Amino acid sequence: MTKRANRRLLQAALAFAAVCALTVPSMTIRADKTAEAGGTQTVLTAAQEETQAAEQMQDAQLAQSAEQTQDAAAVTLVTDPVSDPEGFVLQLQNLRDVQQIQLEQVQSQISTLIQLQEASVIDAAQTELLGQLQVLEQVQQEQLAQTDTQLQAFQELAAAEEELVTGPEIIFVGDSRFVQMHNAVGGGEYVWIAKSSQGYKWFASEAVPQIDAAVGRGTKIIINLGVNDVANVNAYAELVNRKAAEWTEKGATVYYSSVNPVENGKYVTKSMVSSFNKKLQSRLSPQVHWIDSYSYLQGTGYTLTDGLHFSKGTYKNLYQYYLSVLGRV
Repeated sequence: MTKRANRRLLQAALAFAAVCALTVPSMTIRADKTAEAGGTQTVLTAAQEETQAAEQMQDAQLAQSAEQTQDAAAVTLVTDPVSDPEGFVLQLQNLRDVQQIQLEQVQSQISTLIQLQEASVIDAAQTELLGQLQVLEQVQQEQLAQTDTQLQAFQELAAAEEELVTGPEIIFVGDSRFVQMHNAVGGGEYVWIAKSSQGYKWFASEAVPQIDAAVGRGTKIIINLGVNDVANVNAYAELVNRKAAEWTEKGATVYYSSVNPVENGKYVTKSMVSSFNKKLQSRLSPQVHWIDSYSYLQGTGYTLTDGLHFSKGTYKNLYQYYLSVLGRV
């Protein structure tokens, strides 16, 4: 299971716990009201009167903690663990503190009623209340244990995220087309791993190790290879899928750009490029985001200088399109 999936499950579980927390004060208050309605009319002993006074004070404290619980739960449910991990942990800790206070209050009431029971001065309504509070105590203990588990799990995830090394913003990986694009646009703020007349073998032996060394949290990797060896479509799919899983775990996002238009030539044709794109897109895993730059150029127009490479204007246009897809424009 990925970290993102873990976060989604954790947030859902937290929401459930917060809703459960809101039921605690209402359950206790209903139990108290039941006891009051069905209470005996006999004169209580001094111990019972003391107990009643203590319970009234505890009710006031419980009402206050109920309000705190509602505030804490409301904030927690709208806190995003991805954009504000520290705030999310703080809200979860606050929720746990309120749950602990409520549990201690219920346990205090139970202790007092047990003392009355042992002294044989407890009436029927108080006996009923004792049973209700003991059930409530078990619910609260389970709820507190669940919150502790959630808190520990998220703290571990947050610690793992902090250990990830921040990488370059964008890594461009490709053949001579990316070499010429780099020359046309500059793009010095990004990493370019590109070499002319290369394909799968170079990608596997040279490019992948360079990507491994550079990639980090927040990196966007865009790959554009295949025009020089369209027959290697299955090999590309297998390797890219495998490495994308590793790079994603490091906090990166992986994109594969379709092989872009060509003129029919000796080694590659329009139909070969179209077939490569269709097969590769269908074989890539969901972790690899497909960029249909082929259709984009078909729609906006392009200029080929030698049947394979583009004009400087086309490269600049295509570069801006890539940046827009990657969220940089």
